[in-house]
Amino acid sequence: MKLVTRAQWGAKPSKYSLAYIASTQGVKIHYEGSYVAKSLGDSGAHGSCAGHMRDIQASHLANTKEDYSDIAYNAVVCPHGFVFEGRGLHRKTGANGNQTLNVKDYAVCAMVGNSGLVQPTEAQLDGLVDAVQWLRNGGAAGNEVLGHRDGYATQCPGDPLYAWVKAGAHRPDGTGPQGGTGGEASGGTALARYQVTINGLVYGYRASGAHVTAVGKALVARGFGRHYSVGPGPEWSDADTENFSDFQVSLGYKGTAPHQDADGVPGPVSLQQLLGTLPGKPATSSVPPFPGRSAFVLGKSNPAVTVLDGGLVRRGFTKHHAGAAYTPGPLFSQNTLLNVRDFQRATPALAGDADGYPGPLTWRLLLS
Repeated sequence: MKLVTRAQWGAKPSKYSLAYIASTQGVKIHYEGSYVAKSLGDSGAHGSCAGHMRDIQASHLANTKEDYSDIAYNAVVCPHGFVFEGRGLHRKTGANGNQTLNVKDYAVCAMVGNSGLVQPTEAQLDGLVDAVQWLRNGGAAGNEVLGHRDGYATQCPGDPLYAWVKAGAHRPDGTGPQGGTGGEASGGTALARYQVTINGLVYGYRASGAHVTAVGKALVARGFGRHYSVGPGPEWSDADTENFSDFQVSLGYKGTAPHQDADGVPGPVSLQQLLGTLPGKPATSSVPPFPGRSAFVLGKSNPAVTVLDGGLVRRGFTKHHAGAAYTPGPLFSQNTLLNVRDFQRATPALAGDADGYPGPLTWRLLLS
């Protein structure tokens, strides 16, 4: 699961205290119900999703009729499969239509609309299942998965997404969400069933490969193998999670619930402490050196502007243009400046100084 926390996407604080909810009957699936730009679904446009999330929250906080406490949804899933934390676990939603329905189910929204981007991507369907599983494992959601229109008079979540819900809300490979009433470990504590990628290798529930076997063998060698019934193997099982959780606890990590520090899914630090090294190949940067601020003078041309434009196009920040579409070129125009400013505003590390002129950090984040 690729979780983006509230801090990571730049959420504003809740207007009022959010109501605690111990458990729900299940999860309702939603869509935005308005225009969503098709460009948000482009493969290189994930950099726009945090800003889109902030826009959704801002629109909800500004809704005087509903007087929302916060963004209405418990989670929102972008077209690239990332799960953005909304109200989060054990928080009553504000999206299902009335107080009774809000208590009954959590709410998960997909970043698709009623025009523009209307068809959920395969990565998004994967992320929706991740979100459901997250709410089951960490928020005590029941097994029910329904559309918003099931129980409330609305077109939400749109016909394409509702057809997916009615077909069983499966991943593109045909598997469904784990967890819920059937996904608990012995003793009644929900197990973490999500994945992480470290140096290009996947760890966590259903990850597979020789690197998974190596982790299991290292756990046994360190005395953390009590949950295995037949010994470690190449597919990550619940036993691997439980054993790795025991190891994390031995290191002093706290919290064994999903997405807490000792939930049994490796992080780089705990994995290196177990193995003595981090297998795999570290990611390398292909970002060209920053050409200097003098390359970006309004109304002047420089080859670096063409490179900059390529990053804007890949990430979907092309709203401002003179012709039919934004076209990369060497001229640092007013439209270039406005598109760079949009990217800066959508990026928490840059939002405090969004003047449209690239500096070294803007250059690196846009092109990485």
